[in-house]
Amino acid sequence: MAVCTIHHHHVADPFIAEAHASLQTVLFMRDLGFRRVIVEGDSLTVMKKVNGTAHDRSIISPIVQEIKELSKKFESIQFRFTYREANGVAHLLAKLGGDMPSPSYWIEEAPVAVMNLTASEEYRHQRT
Repeated sequence: MAVCTIHHHHVADPFIAEAHASLQTVLFMRDLGFRRVIVEGDSLTVMKKVNGTAHDRSIISPIVQEIKELSKKFESIQFRFTYREANGVAHLLAKLGGDMPSPSYWIEEAPVAVMNLTASEEYRHQRT
C-alpha cells in the first residue's frame, strides 16, 4: 500500500481538484517505479476526459494532457470511475491532507484511520 496527501491551496473548482488528485496519483506511482497501475476516481467527467481521445478544451485540459503524457511511461495504466460511496479512503485522505501543512507520503503503511477504513471497505466488498 502506498498513499499520499498533497494540499492544493485555493482550488475553487471540484473538477480541478479531482484532476489534480489523478495527476498526483500518476506522479506518485511513477516515482515509486510502478509499471502497471489502475487509477480510480469518483469524477466521471475527469475519468472520461483522461480516457478520451478528443481534444479537450475544458478548464482541466492542461492537467488532462499532462496525465496522458505521463501515462505513456507505464506498461499499463487504466483510469476507472468509481462511485463516491466506494471511494471513502480517498475522501478520508483528502480530509487529512487538508489539515497537513506539507505533502505526506506513506509506503507500506498509512494513518490508522485510513487503515481501519480500508479494512472495513474490503470486508464490505467481500460480503457482497
